[in-house]
Amino acid sequence: MTRAAFNRDNVLTPEERLTSARKCLELLAPEVDGMGGREAEFVEDMAAKIDRYGISERQLAWLRDLVGKYAQ
Repeated sequence: MTRAAFNRDNVLTPEERLTSARKCLELLAPEVDGMGGREAEFVEDMAAKIDRYGISERQLAWLRDLVGKYAQ
């Protein structure tokens, strides 16, 4: 993804990002065992922390990429 794709602050509200991230995590949960170590660690970390810390556009983009790779 290009650098410009991450310069999208305020495209989604924090609540919209959380909603989208939760959906991604729901889709990815059954796929974690088949992921590489770094990908699985990221998904598990996001699942544990998004309600407390929120999620950035960059993190959401990575979750969406993983959904495309594993949950299709």
